[in-house]
Amino acid sequence: MSARRQAILRPPRGGAPYIGMLSGILIVVAAFLPWYATNLGPPFSPESVAGWEATNVAKASVAMGVVLAIASALALLDARGGVSLDHTAGDAIGWVVVGASVIAAILIGYRLMILPEPAEFLSRQIGVYLAAAGAVGGILSGLALLATRN
Repeated sequence: MSARRQAILRPPRGGAPYIGMLSGILIVVAAFLPWYATNLGPPFSPESVAGWEATNVAKASVAMGVVLAIASALALLDARGGVSLDHTAGDAIGWVVVGASVIAAILIGYRLMILPEPAEFLSRQIGVYLAAAGAVGGILSGLALLATRN
């Protein structure tokens, strides 16, 4: 087996690219989960709405999740030797991961703090919390990618 093939099959030293890809996927999936539920109507029968349907912020966070997952996949390919990126391109990918994650965190954090109208009748649901966790994971993975670059 060639040395390049062995390098591709060998796992990278750190798990940052994997965490970045999973975080991006988590942000995308969470946008289609319930973000808000109404507190109106009979008890224990709330109407919930997915983030994708509730707000454009969720749609923008999906775009950032896709960018995060793709950039992390490129970083993983670079770490495994599947593609050969120079130092500048590798650093740029790390900054793309951090930037997309920070933008997603700002957008999702905004919707965590400020509910859409009519806010007094809404409660937060699991999707918005999972999206926020994905954004934080993306930030941490991007910082780890930058810190471990040779």
